[in-house]
Formats: sequence, structure tokens, C-alpha cells
Amino acid sequence: MLVLLIVLLEVVVMSVSFATTQLKVYKLSNGATLIVNPRDDTTAVSLQVWFRVGSIYENYQQKGMAHFLEHMLFNGSEEYPYGEIDRLVEEMGGDINAGTSKDYTFYYITVAQPYWQQALRLLYQLTQKPLLQEQMVEKEKPIVIEELRRGKDNPSNVLWEELEKLAYKVSPYRFPIIGFEETIQKFNREMLLEFFRNFYQPQNMYVVVVGDVDPQEVLKVTEETFGKETGRRVPFSDFLPEPDWSQNRFKKLEDPRLERAMWAIAWKTVPAGEKEYYALVVLDQILGGGRTSLFYRELREKGLVYSVSTGDMGRPRDNLYVIYATFDPSKYQEVKERIFKLMQDLSTNLSDEDVEKAKERIINGEVFTQEKPQREAYFIGYSATVIGRLDYYLYFENNIRSVRKIDVLRVLERYFLGRPYVELLMVPKR
Repeated sequence: MLVLLIVLLEVVVMSVSFATTQLKVYKLSNGATLIVNPRDDTTAVSLQVWFRVGSIYENYQQKGMAHFLEHMLFNGSEEYPYGEIDRLVEEMGGDINAGTSKDYTFYYITVAQPYWQQALRLLYQLTQKPLLQEQMVEKEKPIVIEELRRGKDNPSNVLWEELEKLAYKVSPYRFPIIGFEETIQKFNREMLLEFFRNFYQPQNMYVVVVGDVDPQEVLKVTEETFGKETGRRVPFSDFLPEPDWSQNRFKKLEDPRLERAMWAIAWKTVPAGEKEYYALVVLDQILGGGRTSLFYRELREKGLVYSVSTGDMGRPRDNLYVIYATFDPSKYQEVKERIFKLMQDLSTNLSDEDVEKAKERIINGEVFTQEKPQREAYFIGYSATVIGRLDYYLYFENNIRSVRKIDVLRVLERYFLGRPYVELLMVPKR
């Protein structure tokens, strides 16, 4: 009886609806998850396929493979030769692209409503039926290596790579997404196929569709395409968390390409999606959220910096909060001292009104950006794939509204004031 029950469970499609939204979630029999948000306020449909794989899932020999594989998937599939999928999407007036991060990889097509079925079938071919030919692997290597070299010619890229190397000594977040020349040069078809089969498969997949669609029709097309693939156990990834920092870390670089100093300072902070995280989002809005923010008024408008921005990395573990600024090299010490004083003073000067205004700006900004189906689909895919639960998308506004001044101050005290930090200063080389 137990065996029969297991078999029955394996062939059923599970459907979940949420009372607070029209969102439909279907668990296909092969382990793939389909998430549909039907909207009648738009004529566009965004279709996205997300995989829980990025550079942190690679071993050293695979460094750069998640990004490389993203390139390879656009080099032809079983039904469409190289360039044909791009041409078809362009004929539909649509947009197609992909992205690889340290935590995830996703592919998307956004089209007008009449073309959504064709677009979904194209995404299936793109992500599940790539040819991965050896000759195309060799063709792609110099392209990716040239991209890597161009990145090293960009001082901003150098700053962020060096900052993460300074911050992470154990965590796989210390490695660049694009990998290294020595690893890329050794990639071959067999290595890519193994990586593809391990991670580009139903049990590691989220299909997200947002727009003017009927969820049952989307489910039918998804079952006819992605639902035919075989689900397999996803390999265990041995993620080593970064130990807490015992002291501050500082590194200074000189670069002849610079005309002004570039500076980044980072603290280890609360993982994305946890309860405290929403207070961090509000704190970030207060510190660096646009022209009304504390840093813009006190640093940019008063001429101490050319630019200043803030934000966290949005990571579900080993998350970092970063303040980035550019300024005249002679003002480094003054800028740093001023930032530290502003943050310290906030612990006594923060008002309930400041918090409420920050919350409203965050919520209004999210409402505006999610008017676009592509942005909303991204939020849903990120919530399911990276955070690991749709609550992050479903209840984001409610969680922001629940933040109080005491919550913001608690995050400020727990993660910033008097806590170890890492900082990287890049100055012009004379």
C-alpha cells in the first residue's frame, strides 16, 4: 500500500493558490515548479526559467562554468540552430536574455500576449535541449576569456572582486562569477554536460509566468514541454560559511586609470528574507535611498563626495551590506569619519517619522517597479529560487509595514556600530 501511495504521488500535479493574490503554484510530477501570476492589466507576458545554481555551486575545476553554460545555451538546440531562437523572439517583437549570479541562473523572454505559448516552447528548447557541441565550446572560450579580461580593465569590477576576496576567506562567494582563464581553458563538452544534467533539471527548476494568461493553459503547455523531462536528485553542494570577522580588514590599491578615489566598506549582515532583513531594508532607505537620504544630503549635497550609494548583496547566507563612494583622494579620512558619525548619531536621532517615510518610499517604489511583468516575474523567481520561499514576494509589503523604529535601531546596533568591517580604497596612481 505504501509503494502504491508513493507511485500515485509521483504522477499527481499539486496546485496551490494563495488567498492574498491570484498566484498559482503547481508542482509537476517530475519535481519542476510552475508559478503563474495572471494579470489582465497588461498586454505583455514575461516567461522566466530559474535554476538554483550559480558560481557558489562550482568546485574549483568548474569555476566559471555556470556563466559559461549560460553562453552555451544560446548556441543552438535540438530544434533550432544557432541564432534562430533570438531571431524568432525578435520577430515577435519580444526581448530575450539571461543572467548568472553567485546564487542563481535565469533565462527570460518577454512578449506580447498572443505569443506567450510560442515563447514558452522556445524557452524549453533553450534551457532543456541545448546541443552543447564541442566545436561551440571551443568557439565560446575566447569570447568568455575576452569578457574576463575586459572586466579586469574596468576599475569598478576590480574594486568589487577585491572587496569580496577581502571579505570572504572561506565562503565560495570569494570567487568571481566569470571564473579564471586557467579553468575556462580546460572546459569540454563532457564537463558541461555533467554540470548541465546535475543542475538544469526539473528538481532544480522554477518556471515563472506573469501576464495576461490562463493558468490552466500555461500548466498544459508546461507539462507538454518541461514536464516531459526526467527529474533527478540535485547534487549536494558543500557550502562552507564564512567565520565571523575578529577584526577590521583594509586594503589599498593604486590604479593609473582613476581620476578620483573609489571606496567601499562592508559589514556582514542579516541574510536576505529573514525577519530582521526588512528592518535592514528600511535602514538602507534611510541611509542611501535617493536624494532624500541621509548620506546624499550630508555627503553629496555638501560636496564631500562625487557619488554615494548603499545596499546589501541580497544573499541568503554570508550577506554583506556595502557603502560605496567616490571622492577626491584627499577627503578619504573625512568621508569615512563623517559616515561613521552619521551612523552613530542615527542611534539617537532617528525618529518614528523617518522610519515611516522610508517605509512608504520602499513600498511605493516596489509597486511602481512591479507594474512591469518582467520585474514582477523576477521578484517571484528570486523569492522561490534564492530565498527558498514565496513568502518573501507575497508578504514583502506587509513585512516592511511592520518594521518599527526599535527594529531599525536593533539592526544598526547588531550589525554596524562597533562591529568589524572590511574596506577597500582605490586611488589614482601618480
